Amino acid sequence: MLVAFVAAVVMSGYADDAVCGNCHADRAKTYAHVGMARSFTSPHSDVFIEDFDAPPFFHDRSKQYFEMRRRGDAVLFRRYQLAADGAPVHVFEQQVDWILGSGNHARTYLYRTPGGELYQLPISWYSQTGEWRMAPGYDRPDHDGVTRRVRHECMFCHNAYPASGVQKLSYWRSQSFPAELPRGIGCQRCHGPGAEHAVTRTRASIINPARLGTRLRNDICYECHMQPTVVMAGLRRPGRDVYSFRPGQLLAGYAVPLDVEEEGQPRAERFEINHHPYRLEQSRCFIESEGRLSCLTCHDPHRKVTDAAHYRKACLSCHAKPHHTSEDCSACHMPKRRTQDVVHVVMTDHLIRRTPGGSELLAPRDEREPAIERIDAPDPLFRLMAIVRATGGMDAGSARALEELMNAKPPTEVEPWLDLASAQLRQRRWAELERTANRILALEPGQELAREWRAIARAARSGNTEEAIRELLVLERPEAVFNAGVFLAGRGRMSEAIAQYERVLAMRPNFAAAWFRLGEARSECGDRDGAITAFRRTLEIEPSHARARPALVDALRALGNAEEADRYLTVATGR
Repeated sequence: MLVAFVAAVVMSGYADDAVCGNCHADRAKTYAHVGMARSFTSPHSDVFIEDFDAPPFFHDRSKQYFEMRRRGDAVLFRRYQLAADGAPVHVFEQQVDWILGSGNHARTYLYRTPGGELYQLPISWYSQTGEWRMAPGYDRPDHDGVTRRVRHECMFCHNAYPASGVQKLSYWRSQSFPAELPRGIGCQRCHGPGAEHAVTRTRASIINPARLGTRLRNDICYECHMQPTVVMAGLRRPGRDVYSFRPGQLLAGYAVPLDVEEEGQPRAERFEINHHPYRLEQSRCFIESEGRLSCLTCHDPHRKVTDAAHYRKACLSCHAKPHHTSEDCSACHMPKRRTQDVVHVVMTDHLIRRTPGGSELLAPRDEREPAIERIDAPDPLFRLMAIVRATGGMDAGSARALEELMNAKPPTEVEPWLDLASAQLRQRRWAELERTANRILALEPGQELAREWRAIARAARSGNTEEAIRELLVLERPEAVFNAGVFLAGRGRMSEAIAQYERVLAMRPNFAAAWFRLGEARSECGDRDGAITAFRRTLEIEPSHARARPALVDALRALGNAEEADRYLTVATGR
C-alpha cells in the first residue's frame, strides 16, 4: 500500500517527503522535532507518550467509562457503562488506527471503517496535565460518542495531503480515505510539489516562502491557522478540491474569508486553540509593522525553538529600547491563556498587548457551545452557504434566503445547489428538493447525492417507494444503501432489507441506525437471537438510542432472560 501511495503522490507532482532529506539532511533532522512533522501517525511504541495504565476515566455527564490500553504496538479503546449490579454493559471496543496531534498539547485517536471513513474516539490525552479527559466538544451528556466523522477539511490541516484523486467537490465529496495515509505534515506543504525539484534541483522548481511577498507568504501559514471559529468548517470556493491549495497561490482564491460574531464574546476576546494569526492581526505591533511582522518573524518552521532570547530578539528588531530587562518579552505581552474550545489546554496568546491580564487567563473553564450571532463573508451566497452548513440545514430562514438568491442568479457550480438540497432534505421540503436535485443533475448528470435525494423526495411525495428502491440499489453511498433497506422493509420485503442492512454495515460497522433496523427486520423474520445481537450492538455504539433499549429488553424477556433484561433497564444514561 505504501508503494501505491508514493506512486500516486509523485504522479500529482509531489515526491515522497523523505526525498527532501537527501539534500537537506540537517533541516530534515531538526524538522522531525517540530509539531507539524508529528501531527499524524499510526500507533507504535516509538511515538507513545500516554499513560496507558491509568485507571478508567469516568465521565459523569454521560455516565460512561473510557479506557485506552496498549497491546504491544497497538492501542485498544474501550467504552462501557455499569448496570445497578456493577456488570459492564454497552461495551464498545475498537483498535486505534491513527493518532492525530503532535502531543505538544493534546492527542486525539481515530479509527477507520472498511469503507474508508475515519471516526474520532471520544477521549484525548492532554500532555500539559498528563491525563485522559473528554476530547473537545465531548464534555456533554449527548456527545457524539464513537460516530463523529473526521472530514477532509480536518485532515487538510492535520496532515500532509493524502493520495486521493482531484474532485470538483470539497464539502460534499465522499468522506472516505485511502488505507495508507501520510504520517505528518511534510516539507512540500509549505514549499509546494517537489517531484520536479528532486530531479532538476533548480530554484525555480520549488517555492521558498521567504522570497514571496507578504500576502503570499502569510497565506501559507494562514491556510490552516487562520480559522475564525471551531464550530464552522472552512468554506472552499466552489469547484476547488479540498487539497488543491498550493504555496504561492492567493489563499482568497481557494478559501472564502469568513468571520463570526459570537454571543457574549467580542472578537477581541475570542481565543481558540487555532487562533494564532487571527489574534496577531489584531495587535498594534502587527498593524503598525505594515507587513513586516509575520509568523516567520518569530517562528522558524524547520526547527523547534524554546529559547526566550530568540523571541526577545524579534521584539528588539522594532523595540530598540525595552522598558524592562527581562529576557522573556513574550511571557508578559503574549502570555499563555486557556483556550475556549479546548478547555484542558493553555496556549500562547498571539494578541500582543501592553497589559494582557493575569492569573485569570489560566482559570479553569467549562466547555460550552458557541452561539454564533452573525457570519461575515465577502458575498451573500457564501455567507448563506456557511450558515446552512453550520446549522445542518435546519435554519429555515437562511435556507429560504439561499434558495431565493440562487434562483435569481443560478450558480454554475454544483456545490451551492447541494447545500440548498441538503437543507430542503432536512426540512422535508420534498417538492423543492426534487426540483433542486433535477437542477444538479442538469449540471452534472449522474451526480450520486442528487440521485439519492431525488429518489427520497419522490418516494415521500408519492408514497410509492418502488422507483426509489430501484434507484438506491445501484448507489454505493452508505446512506443510500441504508435507505434502500428502509424502503424494502416498508414494503414487507424483509429478507431483501436485511441484505441491504448487512451490506451497509460491512462498509460502516458503527452505523447504529442500521443495526437497529437490522434488529427489527430479524425480529420480524422470527430470528430473535439475531435481533438481540443487533439491538445490543446498537446500544454499544449509541448507548442513548431511545428505541433500541426497550426493543432489546422485550426480546430478552421473550427468550426468558429476565435477569439480563432488567440489567439493561438499570443503566444510568446521564440524561
